[in-house]
Amino acid sequence: MMTTKNAGNYAGSTGGVFAIAIRRLFPTMAVCCALTTTVLSWLMGRNQSLWFDEQYSLMLASRPVRELVALTAVDTHPPLYYLLLKAWMPIVGDNVALLRLPNCVCLGLAVLVLILLMRDSFGSRAAATCMPMLVCGGFMLRYGYELRMYSPAMLLTVAGTAMLMHAAGVIEPRDRRHRVADAGEIDRHDRQDGRCQSHDRRRRIAWWCAYAVTVALGMLTLYLTAFVWLTHAIWLAASSWRMRRLSAWRWLFAYTASVVLFVPWMPALLGQLGNSVLPPVRRRANMSGVASTFDVMLLGMTETELPSIVSLMVAATMTSIVGILIAQRLFHARPASQSPASQRSAATVQLTVMLFAVPTASLMIWSAVKELFSGGYGMFSVRYLSVVAPFFYATLALACVITYRLCGRRAMVVYVTALAMLAAGTIVYGVRGNHSFDRNDTPGSAALSQQVVCSAEQPVVAQDEYTYIDAYRYYRDCPHYYFLDADDVPTRGGYAPLHGSTVQLRTIAGLDAQQFTLLSWSTTRKYDRLLGDAADQWMQTSIITRDANAAVTYNRIS
Repeated sequence: MMTTKNAGNYAGSTGGVFAIAIRRLFPTMAVCCALTTTVLSWLMGRNQSLWFDEQYSLMLASRPVRELVALTAVDTHPPLYYLLLKAWMPIVGDNVALLRLPNCVCLGLAVLVLILLMRDSFGSRAAATCMPMLVCGGFMLRYGYELRMYSPAMLLTVAGTAMLMHAAGVIEPRDRRHRVADAGEIDRHDRQDGRCQSHDRRRRIAWWCAYAVTVALGMLTLYLTAFVWLTHAIWLAASSWRMRRLSAWRWLFAYTASVVLFVPWMPALLGQLGNSVLPPVRRRANMSGVASTFDVMLLGMTETELPSIVSLMVAATMTSIVGILIAQRLFHARPASQSPASQRSAATVQLTVMLFAVPTASLMIWSAVKELFSGGYGMFSVRYLSVVAPFFYATLALACVITYRLCGRRAMVVYVTALAMLAAGTIVYGVRGNHSFDRNDTPGSAALSQQVVCSAEQPVVAQDEYTYIDAYRYYRDCPHYYFLDADDVPTRGGYAPLHGSTVQLRTIAGLDAQQFTLLSWSTTRKYDRLLGDAADQWMQTSIITRDANAAVTYNRIS
């Protein structure tokens, strides 16, 4: 019969063997996790209809480089993503599924870098435990395939965070890292001679240079990455202040270098700030908006769409995460837990939480203030949080790991509950497709275009510039695709590519045809009003709706 002591020795040896196996298989597991994320995101988006923002990306990417940059300068985003998309388009042609592939790869790489970062900070077992939760990040998967700059921005912010932690010394070089049973504990460092110190100094300088370049690339991809770089700066400033050494502030040189790299685009940014063309966002940043944000990120549905019991479960989950992180902070505040390895792990947890909490809070506060002074309209959109979504799921995963270390196997209930919630959200995102949470609808222009004929005998007319761009790729080969607008198209903003275009109709009376198809929204219903004074010259003959889009056929009254 096995004694208690023998059983304990057996369990310990089994755990040691298990830890060694994970350590050996970890690179393969990490790559498989990244590939799974890439494939899942691509499968979710390969058949999705393009919507306005994606159509706008493709429209800009189809223009010559000089015109592309000029149009970007009068809009709200920097040009780097559009240039990358332009380079990819000739390779895959009109295949939308393949056009989405680089975005999905960027998401997979972001997950891979994040997993490696967690391995270096907490050990292989903790990182392996977090892998399923990162794969099931439905919100991340949804915006990973969108033909916008969100997934490249995720990759740059995660990679920049990894570079920062290497440069700041939070993560040690692998050749000086010694683990005990992969428990995340690091043995005392060997004494270094002058040569090793010089090598470490050069290595850190290289990491700071790479970080400066990444910050500049992030700003040239999506301005919202500034919230991540600001969070890095706050964390670095707090750490430097505690050290009370002038040399601790050398990281400021990296930010100075990134600003210098960004200077060529600075005039365009200042022009964009001085002539804002952002449309009003009607989603308010109040308590209901905050609840909806977490509901969307966890379950893919808003507060009003979920049953009360489910919404309360989400609230309980977020409250538990906060409580766990506070408990971990108190635990690491004890003198006994202030080993170098423990301090590094605590610093990683702190920064990871900040990278979701600070940008989210900043965006919501900014939007709330804007609501106060702009007639009730803010600027917060849940899709803006896609940039920091990896850190949200990493925070959730770390909370489960910390719970296990504090409470043992009883924490499995928390882990399984959180994982089940994320898996359910991923399924919802797969079913809903590229749903817009701002408009609360799903684009159907791709399916609708299969039932609409565009020709000289039956032109297609979009009700406005937005609708024209929203379906542009599906009718771009038809020279009889128009849009209605009695006024000149603005020279700034998302409609600027249509300024002075020959496809503009000032009034439907200028259409030389006996019948036409009007593209509109299925919720508009009173389509005749869109025809203005010429409505009495046309008669509706049919209406086809697909999700948020509608095609209304009109015949001229003899």
